[in-house]
Amino acid sequence: MTSKNSTASPTAGAVVHEALSRVLRWTSRRANRQRLYGTAAELSQNEVWLLDAVADAGRVRLSDLATWQGVDKSTITPQVRKLEERGLLSRRADATDRRAALLVLTPRGRAVQKRRAEAGAALIDTVLQKWSVEQRKAFVVAFALFARDLDDLDSR
Repeated sequence: MTSKNSTASPTAGAVVHEALSRVLRWTSRRANRQRLYGTAAELSQNEVWLLDAVADAGRVRLSDLATWQGVDKSTITPQVRKLEERGLLSRRADATDRRAALLVLTPRGRAVQKRRAEAGAALIDTVLQKWSVEQRKAFVVAFALFARDLDDLDSR
């Protein structure tokens, strides 16, 4: 479904944007989410991101999670509550501030997050296996750089 009407050579940005759109479209399909997320496929993309953020932080305040996601605390509270109700997150007292609570992964949440990460890595490894070692290395370095630089846009 790609348009080939333009005679001008596309820019690198146009090619990557189109490829990224195809990847995002691919991940939105239920069967592909199952392949990518394994047993965590019932989670929304946002819930996956939240679990990953808490896993990366170890312990995180709800307000910091909201800031990271770029939303108001009132927006993220119901999302976190759903993860708590599923037994994936829990709250712990913050020793440095009695008014605040820290979100942590439960043992079940750690297991779900770990299995999801392993399923995704295995799927990507399978796709990349068709590539030469040099192509894989170049892609991994370039894609990690691309993701880092996109993250850097948030801090500007």
